[in-house]
Amino acid sequence: MEESTGKKLFLLLQRQAGVSRRKAQELVESGEVSVNGIMIDDPFLLVNSEDVQRLALRGHPLSVQSPDLRVYKFHKPTGMLCSHDDPHYGNTVGRLLRAEGFIGYSWAGRLDQDAEGLVLLTNDGELLHRLSHPRYEVPKTYHVWVQRLPKRPQMEGYLRQMEAGIEDEGDRLRALSGKVEGRPAYVKLVLAEGKKHEIKRLFGHFGLRVVRLLRVSVGTVTLGQLKRSAFERVDSDALNALRAYAHRLDND
Repeated sequence: MEESTGKKLFLLLQRQAGVSRRKAQELVESGEVSVNGIMIDDPFLLVNSEDVQRLALRGHPLSVQSPDLRVYKFHKPTGMLCSHDDPHYGNTVGRLLRAEGFIGYSWAGRLDQDAEGLVLLTNDGELLHRLSHPRYEVPKTYHVWVQRLPKRPQMEGYLRQMEAGIEDEGDRLRALSGKVEGRPAYVKLVLAEGKKHEIKRLFGHFGLRVVRLLRVSVGTVTLGQLKRSAFERVDSDALNALRAYAHRLDND
């Protein structure tokens, strides 16, 4: 099965199962993947696709044909965990995807449980990797409401400091841009990397408590008027634009 011209097994699994590269490697290493009925635990084993008659993940057969690669927008509501499963909490994105028939899909762009907004769902493992890995720095736009918004000049001063970067618990936190918009006013904030609780920590640095957080875009895709808990397939033009954008990130 091993050939110099083959494809690494974890990359084949990534494509067919629609999981991230890291998850694909973990699944193979943990003995969850079999090829032609043989369990394989080497994610870097080279396999020729034409020699793979049967591919299974956790006993579940996967198609060995190239999947129809798709991307969907999902408006994650507050109260839902961006997790495949949680032993103590049933309201997860993973459980919803299974209930809605999204087999082999995962998401780019996690959101905290108390945040809402755009999450991209896809079975395209390579695109998922480019949209999710911190090194690609995909910009994400948020609307942020705080308990007591300072007067505009003061808030704009805080935003300039966020753009310059602040130190918090050993992390360097930084926004790409920020400005006050709307009536009633909120902050439009653009981030690239997305460290854990980054927005709350940025605002908390200035004594401001976030009371609502809505993500309105990931890369070139926007939330638009999509209602909470709703799905919408990204059309071919928007998908081509997203893939072109992700490819440019890889070449920058």
